[in-house]
Amino acid sequence: MSNETEQLFLSIGLDQKRAKDTLKNEALTQTLKSIITEAGVTTCDKSIGNNLYSLAVGNINSPIRANVSKAIAEEKIKSDLQLKSAIQFLKDNTSFDEAKFNKDCGVGIVITEEQIQKSIDALFAEKAAEISEKKWHIPIGDLLNPLKRNEDLKWADFKVVKTLLDKKLETTLGPKVVEQKEKKQAATPVQKVEEKLAAITLTEDKSLPAAKKIKLRDASPKLDGVRVEVNAWLHHVRNQKKIVFLELRDGTGFLQCVMGGNLVHPSIVEQLKREATVKIIGTLSIPPAGKTCPGGVELNADYWELLGSSSADLEGIINTESNVDQQLDQRHILLRGTRASSIMKIRSIALQAFREHFYHNGYFEMNPPTLVNTFCEGGSELFTLDYFGTPAYLTQSSQLYLETMCPVVGDVFCIAQSYRSEKARTRRHLSEFTHLEAEMPFITFEDLTDRIEFLICDVVERMLKIDGDLVRSIKEDVAVPKRPFMRMDYKEAIEYCVKNGIKKVNEDGTESDFQFGDDIPEAQERKMNDQIGCPIFLRRFPHAMKAFYMKRCPEDKELTESLDLLMPGVGEIVGGSMRISDYDELLNAYKREELDAEQYYWFTDQRKYGSGQTGGYGLGVERFLTWILGLPHIRDVCSYPRFTGRCHP
Repeated sequence: MSNETEQLFLSIGLDQKRAKDTLKNEALTQTLKSIITEAGVTTCDKSIGNNLYSLAVGNINSPIRANVSKAIAEEKIKSDLQLKSAIQFLKDNTSFDEAKFNKDCGVGIVITEEQIQKSIDALFAEKAAEISEKKWHIPIGDLLNPLKRNEDLKWADFKVVKTLLDKKLETTLGPKVVEQKEKKQAATPVQKVEEKLAAITLTEDKSLPAAKKIKLRDASPKLDGVRVEVNAWLHHVRNQKKIVFLELRDGTGFLQCVMGGNLVHPSIVEQLKREATVKIIGTLSIPPAGKTCPGGVELNADYWELLGSSSADLEGIINTESNVDQQLDQRHILLRGTRASSIMKIRSIALQAFREHFYHNGYFEMNPPTLVNTFCEGGSELFTLDYFGTPAYLTQSSQLYLETMCPVVGDVFCIAQSYRSEKARTRRHLSEFTHLEAEMPFITFEDLTDRIEFLICDVVERMLKIDGDLVRSIKEDVAVPKRPFMRMDYKEAIEYCVKNGIKKVNEDGTESDFQFGDDIPEAQERKMNDQIGCPIFLRRFPHAMKAFYMKRCPEDKELTESLDLLMPGVGEIVGGSMRISDYDELLNAYKREELDAEQYYWFTDQRKYGSGQTGGYGLGVERFLTWILGLPHIRDVCSYPRFTGRCHP
C-alpha cells in the first residue's frame, strides 16, 4: 500500500524525497491522499502538485476544502497569494459561496508582466514631476503603495512588481548613487511631555544629598532617612488634590510614595496615570505607628520625572468582570496585575528550584532540537510544517534525543517547549507547554519511581525556601507532600473504578464498567485521584496503550514498566517509563508501529553501541504549577497560553 501511495505522490509531481518523507507522517499522508481525490487528478504538473501539497500541509479539515482542491487542479489558483487567500477562506468559512470564493481568492485571475509594466508606466507618468524633482530620494513606498492599492494588480506577485519597479527607476533616473543622509530625530511623545513639564520649571534641589539609585525590593527600614532614586510603573494612583499617594511597581517589589507641594501642580499631576513610568527621588521613612506599607517604608518625594505616559483608556480595557476571551486578548495588560505577576514570579522560582535540584544531584542540562523529522508519542498529535520542501514537525517530546546524551554526560535533563496538536479543550491541556524531561542510565523501575517522588518533594521544599511567602500568597496551605506516594498498578485502578462506581462513557452516551485494556479518561482518572486524596503513581500499563520505546515488565510481557504521577485536583503531571534496551526488541517495536527504522538510526544505535538500562520521565511544568498553587485552569500559569483556537496575542 505504501508503494502505491508513493507512486501516487510521484505522479502529481512531488520529488522522491518529499514523497518518502510525506509517507512517514500518517496524518499528512491521509490528508494529501484526500486532497488528491478531491482534486480529481491522477497525474498533473509539478506546480499543481506542489500547491496540493501546500494545502495538505495547511492541515485544514474543512467540509468545503474540495472546492479549493478542484480550483488548484484546474489551475484557477496558481499564485502564492491566491493559495494563501484560499487557505484563509477555508479557515474563515464553513459553507461554500462561489461568488465570495472567487472574489476573496482571485480565482482564475492571472496578472502578466505586461499588465504590471503598464500600471508602472501609468504611475510614472502621473508622478513624473515628483520623480524628476526627488530622483532617487523619492521614498520607494510612494511608488509601491499606490501599486498595491491598484485594483488591477491585486493578485500580482509583488516580488515581480518590485523587480520591474526597480528596473523602471534605473531606466528613468540612471544608476542609483548611494549618498549619506543626515538623519533627523523625530520628537517622541515622551519628549513632548517632557517639554511640557520643563515649562513648569520642575527641578531637582541639588543642595540635597545625592540620591542612591535602588530597586524597590531594596527599600527597607534599614534605609530609613536615606535619599533614593527609583524608576517604576504607577500601579495605583490616589489623587487628593494637595497630596497624591502612589503605589509604585518595578517588577521586583512595591513601594508607597507620597507627593505634595509643587510636585502635584494641577498642570502636571494629570500625567500621573496608572501604568505611566516615572523616575522619583525622595527620602525613605518608616511610617507612623498603626500605618503599614509594603517593605515597611514609604517614599516622601522631592522630585519626579515622567519617563513614559499612559493613556486614560487603560481603565476601560479590562476589569474583573471581563470574560475569559477578553482577559486572554488583553493578557499583556492582565499580567501586570498583582496576582498574575505573583504567579509569573512563582513560575520562575519553580524553574529555579527544578534546576537546583538537578544540579545538586549531579545532572547535566542539555538543549535538544525542537524541529524534528520523527515523532515520539503518536503521529496524530504532531504539528507539521514544510521544512525547506520536506515535512518536519514541532517536537512532542525531547526524550529520544535526551536519551542519546546519557553515554555523553550520564544523568541528564532539559527544560524546553513541546507541542501537541490534540484538539482537547480541558482545563489541563495546552498546545505548547514547558516540558521538563530527564533520562538516567543504569537504574531500575523502582529507582525511577523513587527519583520522581524525590524530585517533587525536593522542588516544593526548595520553592518554599526561596520565597515561601510569595508562594503562599496564592495558596496558603502549600506544603511538601508526604512520602511515600501511593503506588497503584493499572489493574488495581480498573478494579477501584469498578468497585467505587466510576464508569466509562461509551460512544452512544451510555455508561458501563471499565474493563482491562480500557484507557481511563482524564475526568474519571481525576475523580479516582480526588477520592483517594493523595499523590498516586499509576503504574504498569498495557503495552498497547503506551509508546513504542517503553520496556515490557519482566514478570508480564503484556505490561510495561511505565508510570503516571497523579495529583489531586489536576491529575497526571508526570509520565515516565523504563526504555527498551534490547536491539532486536526495539526493531520489532518499530515494525509493530509501522515506523521507518532508518529514520531512528541514531536512537537505535544506543542499543547497538553499548546498551544499558535507561529510564526517564517528562513533567509538565504548567500542570505542576496548577497543582502546587491550586489554580482552576492551566492557562493561569502561562504568560501567553496556546491552546485550540488561540495563538494570540
